[in-house]
Amino acid sequence: MAFFADNLDALPVAHSFGAVRDTCTPRGFFYCAQKHGAVVIEVGEEETAGTIAGDAVFTRTGRPIGIVTADCLPILIASQTDEFVAAIHGGWQGLAAGIIENSFSTFRLAGVSLGGLRVAFGPSIQSCCYEVGAQLVDKIEQIHGHLWCGRSAPWSREPQRSKLVDSGLRAPVSHGEAWLDLPMYCFYLLEAEGLDGMQIQTTGICTYCSGQDWGSYRRRTHRVEQKTYQYSWIYRKD
Repeated sequence: MAFFADNLDALPVAHSFGAVRDTCTPRGFFYCAQKHGAVVIEVGEEETAGTIAGDAVFTRTGRPIGIVTADCLPILIASQTDEFVAAIHGGWQGLAAGIIENSFSTFRLAGVSLGGLRVAFGPSIQSCCYEVGAQLVDKIEQIHGHLWCGRSAPWSREPQRSKLVDSGLRAPVSHGEAWLDLPMYCFYLLEAEGLDGMQIQTTGICTYCSGQDWGSYRRRTHRVEQKTYQYSWIYRKD
């Protein structure tokens, strides 16, 4: 089982948002030593996977690259016009720290045309299950609140209903302060970088309440489950 984005399927790339049973990755697959930060790296053909700290990676080679997640938002990017693919680890800490801003600044410096990019969000914990504290929301508002001024914030005071699963599978409510919408948060950040909605596709799959096919760190803290996660990867076809 895996998820494939239509907007990436239309390009000369191979990709996958893999479920926990989809452990096969392409030969030469590179991923960073993820730190929930804002470091962006470019790789070629020789770097050793899992040894270089970063939370975004891109390449202008045909090498497969990707990220590992278990609730955070996996973001895969390809271009219609440039020989370029990228993968970004979109946890709230990295988003707040500037991983999107740093990534797109780096892409521009590398000569990548932003108008030709197509972005896909993979399965992640959604606002039906991602309960957070008021202090976390306050921090996000202080850093990026201007991006949604006059519009819906990427968080709410009550959990949002999942359209894909029975509500009985949702995460239990703890302190009831706020629920964060990671895809919406990331969408606003991408919009601020000059992308529009037509360039972005999202799955809407919640890693918590869509079942054990998807790895969820938070679900594992609430239930007795084996540690699981998923690989999301992309590469240019020759």
